Amino acid sequence: MEQKEQLKQKYLQFQTLQQQIEQNSQHLELYNQHLNELEISQEALKQLKNIPLNNEILATIAPGIFIKTTLKDNQKLIVNVGADITLEKTIPQVIEMLENQQKELETEIAKVDSVLQILTQQALKLYEEFETENVQ
Repeated sequence: MEQKEQLKQKYLQFQTLQQQIEQNSQHLELYNQHLNELEISQEALKQLKNIPLNNEILATIAPGIFIKTTLKDNQKLIVNVGADITLEKTIPQVIEMLENQQKELETEIAKVDSVLQILTQQALKLYEEFETENVQ
């Protein structure tokens, strides 16, 4: 009876680890998507300063919604810094801000990846123990 209880405990631990692995995998996927968006934004900003003034451009109103407008300034941007406060910043300042966000995100990705590897190793070990005890 005790062996059956131990197997049940290991199985529950294994299920918990699987859930944690799934959650961390989802976080990793979201972080990688955000990282990609930061890289795209940086590239767009680098190209913006090369667009001549008074050219027609598309400006984002909301995701997937754009408006045609004329570029009046290709050197300064209005940036929301939180709590509905906006500041005017130069393109290099905004690129630096995005690069800092990217570095922070890359650090977080490395942490989550490390946790994911540990959880996977623990799950594999439990699975092997479960299989060994289940065969006996």
